[in-house]
Formats: sequence, structure tokens, C-alpha cells
Amino acid sequence: MYLPAEDTFLLIRGLDSYNTLGRVLEIGFGSGKVAESINDKSEFYVGCDINFDVLKEFKTKNIFNLKIDLVCCDSASCFRPFSFDTIIFNPPYLPSESINDITINGGHEGCEVTITFLKNSFRLLKVNGSIFFVASTLSNLSKITNFLKENNFSYEEILREEFLFEHILLYKCKRLT
Repeated sequence: MYLPAEDTFLLIRGLDSYNTLGRVLEIGFGSGKVAESINDKSEFYVGCDINFDVLKEFKTKNIFNLKIDLVCCDSASCFRPFSFDTIIFNPPYLPSESINDITINGGHEGCEVTITFLKNSFRLLKVNGSIFFVASTLSNLSKITNFLKENNFSYEEILREEFLFEHILLYKCKRLT
């Protein structure tokens, strides 16, 4: 299970300024900390994760009795198109030669998992919806931003924090009309 760290709390702080998020999908549910923090801002909250044990553990520890639906699938590949107003994820983003730890290794350039999550998000996002995701300056950010532009999405950096040898960023993306 992914334990909440600085990047999780950056995502929570970034989402805190939004009063309502509508129908929310969190790809890579992890610890459930984001869901616990913003559940009251959502009309409907779905958390998905490839690791069934993560979902099961959250369900047994959920002392808050939050109304969160949990789904075990790979990168939200099981949902119908145009289902969500808001999609959020804190993907594995550290560059690595191989993916030994699916909670932190994001591929050779650190952006491959992020791009996979974005591809699925494009299909699932309602026309006026938003995607929020965490990235690191250690990964190939230009590859991510170019991918967004190529797929007709705008993006803005809404938060940035410095940690040791990197900056952690929170992006907000919207489909261009």
C-alpha cells in the first residue's frame, strides 16, 4: 500500500480550494487519504486501484463510513466514457529502468504511467470536467505537457513544492473546446 507522503498532501491542499467536484474518480486509490479529505465535496466518489488488497484494507479500516465505491481495475480501464466530472491521481512518477515498485516507479522517463492514466482519463472525463494530477521535476514533464497539447487539453500548474532534489507539482487539465 502507498503510504501518504508530501505528494498526497499537496494533492489534498490543491483540491481543498474547490467547493464541489461532482462525480469524482480517483485512479490509484492507495491509502484512501485523498478520498477521506475531499469526499464531502463530491456528489459520487469512486476509487480504483490495481491492487485488491489496498481496497480491501481501506474498506476494513474505514471508520468514517464514507460513501466511496471501490473498484479493482488497471488505470480505470473498466468505466464507461464521459462518466466523471473530476478525475484525480497521484501516479508513480520516479524514473526507473524497470518497474519494481508500482507505487513509485513511473517508467524509464518517469512519465509513462502518468501518460497511461491520462489516456484513460481523456475517455472518462465529461466534456467540461477537470483532471488533477501530481508530477515531479525528476520525470519528463515536457513529454507530459506535449501529450496534453496533442490531445487538445489545456493545463496549468496550480501548486508547486520543493522537496530535497525535486519539485512536486499539481496540474489541472481541461479539454479545449
